[in-house]
Amino acid sequence: MLALWWPVALIVVADVIYQICAKKLSSVASPLAALGATYLVSALTCVLLFEALSPAGDLMAALAAVPFPAAVAGVSIAGLEVGTIYMYRAGWPMNVGFIVYTGIIVVLLLFIGSCIYTEPMGLMKLAGVALTCLGMFCIVR
Repeated sequence: MLALWWPVALIVVADVIYQICAKKLSSVASPLAALGATYLVSALTCVLLFEALSPAGDLMAALAAVPFPAAVAGVSIAGLEVGTIYMYRAGWPMNVGFIVYTGIIVVLLLFIGSCIYTEPMGLMKLAGVALTCLGMFCIVR
């Protein structure tokens, strides 16, 4: 059970901290420079975790074996972070902006999962999509 839920707990804690920091970064003079510093800290964290969790591993060999989707994920992560910071800079409240884009992502991923990965899409999930859309409508009004 712990193996199933500790990653979710990590994501929740990290995302709450991230949203608070992104809101703060939206008001700095150069949010892109701040993001660059963020990526440097993130890269250092990954190197330290690699060394701690793979003590016999060869970092350079592991990096050489990284597949192309990692580069695409890197670009998409930059898009997530730049979009989030500029969303807050544009004036979106934290408790609205995050919910709106997360709701849209949930709906899109349900359909992508169903169409591309043949994950089941039942009536309950479609009802969830409807409730998500209704909830977003209520939140932004």
